Amino acid sequence: MAMLRRYVTASAIALFALLLLLVTCNLNMALASSGGVMGGNFFDSDSESSSSESYTRDSESYRMKHHPHRYYDAPSPDTDAAKGSHSGLVLFLIFASGMFLVAFYKGSTGNSVTVIKLQVAMFGGGMGSPILRDLTRIAETADTSSRDGLTYLLADTIQSLVRHLRYCIAGYTFMNLKRSKEDGEKYYNQLSNEERDKFDEETLVNLNNTEKRSKKTQSDVFSNEYSMFDQKGIKEGTKKIEEEKLLNEFGDEYIVITILVAAKGAHKLPNINGTEDLKEALQKLRTVLSSKLLAGKVLWTPQNEDDTLSKRRLLEDYPQLAKGMANFLVKKRE
Repeated sequence: MAMLRRYVTASAIALFALLLLLVTCNLNMALASSGGVMGGNFFDSDSESSSSESYTRDSESYRMKHHPHRYYDAPSPDTDAAKGSHSGLVLFLIFASGMFLVAFYKGSTGNSVTVIKLQVAMFGGGMGSPILRDLTRIAETADTSSRDGLTYLLADTIQSLVRHLRYCIAGYTFMNLKRSKEDGEKYYNQLSNEERDKFDEETLVNLNNTEKRSKKTQSDVFSNEYSMFDQKGIKEGTKKIEEEKLLNEFGDEYIVITILVAAKGAHKLPNINGTEDLKEALQKLRTVLSSKLLAGKVLWTPQNEDDTLSKRRLLEDYPQLAKGMANFLVKKRE
């Protein structure tokens, strides 16, 4: 009888340990962050275009300097020739000085690049499913090997965000002006890597049509059974953090979408304190895409509709968005 009791007790402990292990694994899966990435980089192709334009301008300048107008060669009396030569020399010096100043100004500012980051937090779960489906569709069909395809990708993403503004709960803009294309590309790649490092797994990628992959994942059978328990545990364990008290008003499922753009020249987007600011920022970003685009990328998490970005993960990985939620909450209540 004693042996039977020990056997039953051991079996119960083993079963409990197995159940605990499954719940723990499931919790980690729920907290895991899948991500999608799509975009393209055309810094190199723009350099070739710029070189061609520079060559054309230099050729025109050469012809102007070495083939002056015919009236300077017209015969004239000695005194008039002397005066004409002095006048021609003065005009030439003025012209050359002007060309030098223009070239210097273009050399110092003409290659400037603005790197822009626009980030949005949205409701997840059922409310966020439509925009996740939009992003998946865009990533799977976009031609990221051309500048026109990249422009369409970014414009389509912006349009989708505008359609779903009512689900946005925070926004953040950041700009950094670099004086050269080399510095601009380096900083753009740095920001891109920082954002991609926040994903536990990239399940959908379309970059310049050379890195294109997709991984479909299925919901674990235990996920639905214990999801409410997991989310309740997360809420109870994080109420001490002030920002999480604010986030409790929005639930515990979020989506974060990041748009990175590198564009020629100086550009500025407004700070985002509410839905109208976000709409204005998106509209201004759309105007940058016309002829000044050098590179662009859209990153979002979660990528899988069955995945969840929790409030704790939002606070840890996207602190600027978490801080901006207070203003959004005030605006939504007005």
